[in-house]
Amino acid sequence: MDTQRFQSQFHWHLSFKFSGAIAACLSLSLVGTGLANADDSLPSSNYAPPAGGTFFLLADSSFSSSEEAKVRLEAPGRDYRRYQMEEYGGVDVRLYRIPDPMAFLRQQKNLHRIVVQPQYLGDGLNNTLTWLWDNWYGKSRRVMQRTFSSQSRQNVTQALPELQLGNAIIKPSRYVQNNQFSPLKKYPLVKQFRYPLWQAKPFEPQQGVKLEGASSNFISPQPGNIYIPLGQQEPGLYLVEAMVGGYRATTVVFVSDTVALSKVSGKELLVWTAGKKQGEAKPGSEILWTDGLGVMTRGVTDDSGTLQLQHISPERSYILGKDAEGGVFVSENFFYESEIYNTRLYIFTDRPLYRAGDRVDVKVIGREFHDPLHSSPIVSAPAKLSVLDANGSLLQTVNVTLDARNGGQGSFRLPENAVAGGYELRLAYRNQVYSSSFRVANYIKPHFEIGLALAKKSSKLAKRSAANCNCSTRMASR
Repeated sequence: MDTQRFQSQFHWHLSFKFSGAIAACLSLSLVGTGLANADDSLPSSNYAPPAGGTFFLLADSSFSSSEEAKVRLEAPGRDYRRYQMEEYGGVDVRLYRIPDPMAFLRQQKNLHRIVVQPQYLGDGLNNTLTWLWDNWYGKSRRVMQRTFSSQSRQNVTQALPELQLGNAIIKPSRYVQNNQFSPLKKYPLVKQFRYPLWQAKPFEPQQGVKLEGASSNFISPQPGNIYIPLGQQEPGLYLVEAMVGGYRATTVVFVSDTVALSKVSGKELLVWTAGKKQGEAKPGSEILWTDGLGVMTRGVTDDSGTLQLQHISPERSYILGKDAEGGVFVSENFFYESEIYNTRLYIFTDRPLYRAGDRVDVKVIGREFHDPLHSSPIVSAPAKLSVLDANGSLLQTVNVTLDARNGGQGSFRLPENAVAGGYELRLAYRNQVYSSSFRVANYIKPHFEIGLALAKKSSKLAKRSAANCNCSTRMASR
């Protein structure tokens, strides 16, 4: 048995070649036990498992087999939560290799937040046994101290200083911060280690990266924002598990010598796989096109490294790939249907600015676009025009009939106590809502009028035309 403070032994081997004075002192103490002067109290455990704290774990990019894989850890480094994490002494890191990467990725609903159920172990009995051993050892020494008188013990320790304990038995126990999570049994463990969190060099932006005019200085190095190296790994998919106290985070690391370039349209996806180093085509790569809920379609790249997949494109989709060498890669795609293929309505008022109590005239025209070059008149149907004031409250509703060729029009009057600000017009037409706006302000009309009189009744483009401009006020005109 080995403790934290003492090297315990099952017996003490004492030499009996004592001097006559020491032997006499021992014989006197054995005749009658004296009272010990030492304090019999022993320290309590004062132990609590380290709580740890929240942190973020992520991989900034994928890696090739010749690059050093690494993950980024972000921990709070400027407030009280740092002190809760410093007690743990670092971060425990485990690296697993996933045997079936494609099946693992298909089970994840969100590739930005990897979910793997932990194997919670707890703090264990190591620190409990440490304190029990130290406590029992201290009590046994107290019993031995009561057996001999204080003077006898002093004489013995003067003759044999190695038997003097001092304050060793009242020192607090030294505890070890144990990992509270056991290794995952489903995945082969590649390596595990404890990395210094606060002693490591924080992440720094690349040289020359400056943000002129920024006052927050958010790109300055912060303690706890570090990179954790994982070494060079063979092509494949790896799971990284990081633990600090009772807190745990996971992420995945993609290692592959292949990169996938994709182009997505409304009903088709084109994928081209090429080597990262030389750009050569990578045939025979398995490709899965998924929306996060299930695999929409799949295929294998041809001799040119390309693959065309046919399916209706969702707004967000993922490409999961595995090359012939076992490398795993991923690509995220976004597709938004263009508004040019929808019905477009134009809502405008007779003036952009009104006063309280004014009448507002609204005109609506529209077209239904089939492609960028072809359109048709809208479908004639009734619509409802809602007016919302500057506070977002519904002011009134006007029924408007939209005609396929002439559009529609309506009018309403603002109340005398209408609040100033921006007003919104919402037109409900065929289960769609269209919006426009105007403003209300308590302005004063100008005290002058401007009149423009043209010399000719008609004018042509790019032809100079003479005109008289007359500006009149209440006092005079010129």
